[in-house]
Amino acid sequence: MPTNPVARQIQQVIGAYFEACMAQDAGAIAACFAPDAVHYLPHLPPLRGGAVIGNAIVHDTRNRGGAYFIDRIVTDVEQYAAAVEWSRTFDRSDWILRGLEYCAFDPASLLLREIRGYYASAPHADVTRHELLGFDYAKRGYRLP
Repeated sequence: MPTNPVARQIQQVIGAYFEACMAQDAGAIAACFAPDAVHYLPHLPPLRGGAVIGNAIVHDTRNRGGAYFIDRIVTDVEQYAAAVEWSRTFDRSDWILRGLEYCAFDPASLLLREIRGYYASAPHADVTRHELLGFDYAKRGYRLP
């Protein structure tokens, strides 16, 4: 855990956000976001507001199963931002999606103001592992199904 109090708070909010996603708790997800928050995804229109974001994530995880896991967090306290590298599992045990989210925080509340989500690769129905080819996830300590 970082020693800088802003970095520590940013990482705590990110942790709470991922825990709420795992618990499929739309209200707890919404509580991690500032009132004017926006979540951008590669395949959907922007999600605006904590309630909308929370409901969308819960709907997705209930329909496709699985869970999200934090692999790495890098914080920038001067910009009130963080990058979160994550992994997502699905109901199908052999499927995994890797991605990164750029997270901007409201400086006053240190709640999430914006998330820009990116996938390691475009999701395709016939591909079971959406991740970087040639990258040794196991050797680097990443979660494997």
